This record gives sequence, C-alpha cells and structure tokens, in this order.
Amino acid sequence: MRKTILGREIPDQLDGIELKPFAGAFAARPSGTRAAPPVKCRLPGDAKCLPDLDAVFTKVGLKSGMTLSFHHHFRNGDMLMNQVIAAAAKRGIKDLRIAASSIFPVHAPLVEFIRSGVITRIDSDYVSGPVAEAVSSGLLPRAAVFRTHGGRARAIECGDLHIDVAFIAAPSADAYGNINGVTGETACGSLGYAFPDADYADQVVAVTDNLQPYPLTPISISQERIDWVVELEKIGDPNGIVSGTTKVTKDPVQLIIAQNAAKAIAASGLLQNGFSLQTGAGGASLAAAAFIAEMMREKHVVGSFIMGGITGLLVKMLEEGLFKRILDVQDFDLEAVRSVRENPAHEEVGACLYASPFNSGCIVNHLDCAILGATEIDTDFNVNVLTGSAGAIMGGFGRSQRRCGRRKDDHHHGQPHPLAHRGDQGPRTHHLHAGRNR
Repeated sequence: MRKTILGREIPDQLDGIELKPFAGAFAARPSGTRAAPPVKCRLPGDAKCLPDLDAVFTKVGLKSGMTLSFHHHFRNGDMLMNQVIAAAAKRGIKDLRIAASSIFPVHAPLVEFIRSGVITRIDSDYVSGPVAEAVSSGLLPRAAVFRTHGGRARAIECGDLHIDVAFIAAPSADAYGNINGVTGETACGSLGYAFPDADYADQVVAVTDNLQPYPLTPISISQERIDWVVELEKIGDPNGIVSGTTKVTKDPVQLIIAQNAAKAIAASGLLQNGFSLQTGAGGASLAAAAFIAEMMREKHVVGSFIMGGITGLLVKMLEEGLFKRILDVQDFDLEAVRSVRENPAHEEVGACLYASPFNSGCIVNHLDCAILGATEIDTDFNVNVLTGSAGAIMGGFGRSQRRCGRRKDDHHHGQPHPLAHRGDQGPRTHHLHAGRNR
C-alpha cells in the first residue's frame, strides 16, 4: 500500500494497473518520449471510403481485446458509439476497452454489451446514466478508469492509453478524410477532444452523415490523420448537446452559491483587465459567469480569453466585448456552434493544447480562474466530482488536468493565494467549485 499526500492509503496496483499516489500539484514530472502511431503511406488513387462499418472492421482488423475510442461532442445526442459496438457484437467481438471521453444516458445500450462480455473495460472522463449505474453496481468485470480531460490527453500522448482504433463522429467529411464539426445538418462545433485520438491512435476512422466533395473546408482534423471514411445515415443529434445542466440555474440555493463564487473572484483581485476565465457547464457555474459579466460591466473590465466548454452565455460575453477571444474545446449549445463557425475570435483547440500537463505549455497555464461544479467539498477544500454521498457514480472529473495559472502581475510573491486549495505544492490554484452539476 502507498499513501497520498493527504495520508490516504491506496493499493500499489488495481486490475494490473499501477497506481501512483497523488503527491501534490506539479509534483509529477515527465520523462521519456511521446507515443507514436504507425508510419503509413497512401499512393495516388488509393481510396479511403468504405461502404459500412463491417467493411471498416475488416480493414482495421478489429478483434477481441482491442481499445476503441470515441469523443463526446454530441453529448447525449451521440449515435455513433452505440452503432459501432452493436456492429462489433454481431461479429462476435469480445473483451473491448471503450476509451470514450464521456458516456451519457443515450449510451444505455452499452449495459447489455457489458453484461454479454463485449465490453469489459471502460476508460473515460465522465460517465452518467445507466452505464454509470452498471459500473457502480459492479457489473463491469474489470476496473473502470476515470481521467480528467487533460489527463486523458496526456495519457494518449504518453502511451498510457493506447488506442487501437479511434472512431471520430464527423458532421462533415470529404472522401479523403478532411473533417470538421461546424458544417452540415449535425454540426456540433469544436472537435477538440478527438484531436489526440486522431494524432495517436493506430487506426483512425472518420464516420460522417455529410460526405462532401474534396477538399472540405474548413478543416478541423486533416486527411493526413484519417485512415478510413464511412458514411452512415445519422451520427448524432446536435440538440442532444444541450441539457438541463447546460442552462443557467433558477434554483435559489444554487444562485446564492453562484453569487458568492462571483464575489470571491472579485475579492481575490483577479477581476481586472486581461482576466481569463473558464466555466463548467453546470447551471450554478453558468450563473456565476452571469454575475461575473455584471461585475465586468460595472468595473469596465475587458478580459483576455474564455476557454473550455462554450455556451451561448459565454458567446454573448465575447460579442459584447467583455472578452477578446474564446478558445473552444467543446460546445454546449447551438449558439456556441454558430459562433465557432462564424467568428474568427472564437478558436477551436484540441484537448492537448487545452489541458495536457506534459507538453511545452497548455492553455490552462494562462488561466486565471475556473468555476466548476462538484458533488461534495469538505472544509479543507478537498473536492469530489465523481460520486454522490452514497458512493454511486454521478459523472466524472472532466475539466482540466492542471491548476489554473497566475497573473504575471500577481502581488503574492510566490506565497499561497488566499483562494488556494490546501495541500497544493504551489500558489497557482484558483478553482472555485459552484453547485452540483457538471
């Protein structure tokens, strides 16, 4: 057994996975080199388009025991993961690891595939609905691994999460594999969480319901990363990216929490020109952003950038001039999809650039403040975002891997900021957790 920095004992390994105790913010340092996909070659005239998923499975050599990855930009409107796993089950495939950036209630059919042994492992950032209930009840025969969004990107980059085949839901694609998420009837916006999958998976399959003439523009992920293209009738419902947790709360208690979070940010001294902000999609987090917008108007503050998952509320703050830029890894409503398609100040970014801690600098390093949801917080500011008080899985980590960065003009001279979490090894923390929803 080993102990974390908080003195909690954890086993040396679980289900063959080595466990490394948390030693504090910034304690881990990288070594070695990044992972790399196989070297490939396409000759002029080689076709990438395939007629159906079964043909894809034949080309990629799909077999039992593989790891398949999926991204969650359609959130509860995703249709691709269920279709791929159902088609794999028909071929008699077993013992799959599903490396999905998130799993939602729409993925309820996966429960039967867990029960039948088609799926035996899950590696994800966020799991909700029937699949979360199944994992909580012990139905999954092997360990479920939960990562932060930045942690997932890091694990893929470093080879800790090896992907055999990545399936990328592409609202628009051409026959040679250029894809984007901002055009087509099923446009879902940024495809940022699929970027590391495309860069590092052994085989990458673009699945679209909108095949366009070559060359497609704009390009989010280019043809050099895509091995195969298949067109299905429907890959997702963009209306499913909107949910009750992506709307400003009307609950009186959560509004008080949100208002107090905004007041804490103002009291910290961070709310000045050049301020940068990330919010989660939870109703209380969004309400806090609305309160911050009011304060910025009153104080005539113009922020530098907003980042993370983007909603129409944040788009309005950009268009009003409260912020100069949006850096977007995921969109939470259709107004955000419109903005990333039309506004050059609204930039699509990948998960590694967003929050991987093991590169030459992620965006989070320049972030002043993040407002995120939590299921539980204790009086020492230790935060639980995974389970409810009864121990059942309620979601997952999501969010960024690193702590928020400090302003260059910060006057604390290296001492812990008044809002820093206890136990961190550095002063670079300004996470405020508001409410319960992600």
